Amino acid sequence: MRMPLNLIIFAKAPQMGIVKRRLAKDIGYINATFWYKSQLTTLVREFNRKLPLRKYLFITPSNSKNIFKHCTKGNWNIKYQSKGDLGQRMADAMMRVGNGPRVLIGSDIPDVKYDHIKKAFEALGRSKAVFGPANDGGFWLIGIAGGQKLPKMKDVRWSTRHALDDTIKCFDPKVTIRYIKTLSDIDNGQDLKLLYSRRSAG
Repeated sequence: MRMPLNLIIFAKAPQMGIVKRRLAKDIGYINATFWYKSQLTTLVREFNRKLPLRKYLFITPSNSKNIFKHCTKGNWNIKYQSKGDLGQRMADAMMRVGNGPRVLIGSDIPDVKYDHIKKAFEALGRSKAVFGPANDGGFWLIGIAGGQKLPKMKDVRWSTRHALDDTIKCFDPKVTIRYIKTLSDIDNGQDLKLLYSRRSAG
């Protein structure tokens, strides 16, 4: 029997002062919150259609479930993120959705489409782990094959240009890793400016 494919999205409640604080320093808290709310709505809509996936929204903070109530119409399972740093929270989420192939993304990647997720799961058919690199040196997607666990992620310099390299070093060298398309996440005003510039040029 084939194990189900599990898509996990990490999301924050689109509330001022909670989301995109680095972006807010550049464009203001109201604009940053509005942008994130719009981005999250677009992302959820992209995956709301019927897909051969089990879909999970892992949300924060812990009192925000009502804000995401509308997502249940798209067959999303809504769970709270655990405590700890990003590595601990990702490992916990992947353990809580079952043992099949798992792919996890953030909610601030404007260009992500279902086709990217499909390619990530295809890569897991030939490898034990998969990454979607980000242009800033981090990663926008991480995935592991069925039966695998994320390693303990020690000494990872999160939110820096070293994040992807540091994370890869946490894996056993025998673990086969593949990569899919590099995309951009939106962390600050410069990222947003480049996004709009690219879209207007295209």
